[in-house]
Amino acid sequence: MSAADRSLTARRLARWAGPALGLMVYWLAPAELTPSARRTLGVAVWMVTWWITECVPILTTSLLPLVLFPLLGISSTRESAAPYANELVFLFLAGFLLAAALERWNCHARIAYRMVLLVGFTGRRVVLGVMLATGFVSMWISNTATAAMMLPIAMAIGGLFDRDQAGDDARTALMLGVAYAASIGGMATLIGTPPNLVVAGAIRELTGTGISFAQFMALGLPITLVLLPACWVILTWVVFPVHAQIGGGGEQLLRDRLRQLGPVRGGEARVLLIFLAVVLAWFSREHKDLGSVSLPGLVDLFPRLSDTAIGVGAAVLLFLVPGTTGDGGRRPLLTWEEARQIPWDVLFFFGGGLALAQMMETTGLTTWLGGGLTHLGGLPPLVIYLGLAATVLVLSELASNLAVATMTMPIAVALGHSVGQPPVLLMLVAGFAASTGFALPIATPPNTIVFGSGMVTVRQMLRAGLWLDLVSVLVVAGMVWLLAPVVLGR
Repeated sequence: MSAADRSLTARRLARWAGPALGLMVYWLAPAELTPSARRTLGVAVWMVTWWITECVPILTTSLLPLVLFPLLGISSTRESAAPYANELVFLFLAGFLLAAALERWNCHARIAYRMVLLVGFTGRRVVLGVMLATGFVSMWISNTATAAMMLPIAMAIGGLFDRDQAGDDARTALMLGVAYAASIGGMATLIGTPPNLVVAGAIRELTGTGISFAQFMALGLPITLVLLPACWVILTWVVFPVHAQIGGGGEQLLRDRLRQLGPVRGGEARVLLIFLAVVLAWFSREHKDLGSVSLPGLVDLFPRLSDTAIGVGAAVLLFLVPGTTGDGGRRPLLTWEEARQIPWDVLFFFGGGLALAQMMETTGLTTWLGGGLTHLGGLPPLVIYLGLAATVLVLSELASNLAVATMTMPIAVALGHSVGQPPVLLMLVAGFAASTGFALPIATPPNTIVFGSGMVTVRQMLRAGLWLDLVSVLVVAGMVWLLAPVVLGR
């Protein structure tokens, strides 16, 4: 049997395994659970099985709640469909559209070239420059898209190193730096990576509170600022000591490519202007009380203004504002043909995950799941956070980080109630930890993209990733434990 035949057989088995495992879990669930909770648990196992094995398209699994919840009497169609229209789904849609416009006008390449030229051309500095550029872009664009966009740039730069051991180490560190920086940078903002939106949506659905763009960034950015240099040190000093350097030819190559982009003008200038205006509006939306100093926010003028409204407003402008192309033509900053290329299925994934999380909370399933964790109540909060972060990280190494984030949100809520900790803080720990997982190619999309280049082996990724996994658990748990009570006031 060929590899293709084995893969097809495995997918067919997984398709049957989903409903079979769901039915088995329903029959074996404890009698103390209500019928609705047992049915919800069965649906959850079915969806998780399909998500992890990817035996059907992600959209197919994400739509199951719309069919199964009404069919099984768990909730009405109206109640099942409501999470698919959660405002955060539209916030991520706006982020996708902004990313498409930035890519269309080559803004991402300009940022990368400038960053490397600014940092320098010794091997370690080149890796740092590419990682900083990747991390910065990933703060605002999907980490998957960022890795895909930065990969050819990194490959071109890596080709400038000599073909010796020093050059090989530099290239390996550079390629892994792209993968890791894309994931780390995505943790900094609400729109940087899909698990962040899952966390924000689950906080709203399961706790009745919310977390703003600025609040999330006040937690995510410090994690990024600690993990990114730590990753660079691990890659270029510990695992792959970099001694190579790029000569004048490399610098000239980047300057030539930057020169080919020309000055910032026309459509690129307008896209960057809209992008910067959105970032500024997200930062200034809330009223900020800094003790003796109080800074007004946009909500003082527009009380119902939300981060979603700002993002969607900017996305609408992209279709309305014209830009001048390099050949002097005029066209919208973003066309519908370009917008159609964004990952629409991920938006439905959010909806399906939120629908599942909502029903798990409504039926009392989350409370039951966390009931067996009450023995952790006597442990220090930091120890609880470390244990949760480590558990989620292990899961994220083996399964989609998006699926792991979705699965762990209700459990984090139940754990918080069981151990007497604020559920929101535990949800943040789980959410940030879901974006880690650096040791295996299947752990995150950026890992997979870089591994697919053929320039990194599994063993090389494992060597560096295990070190970074250990550091990320400590940083995620420590930062949430230290900063979240101050930032969120909880």
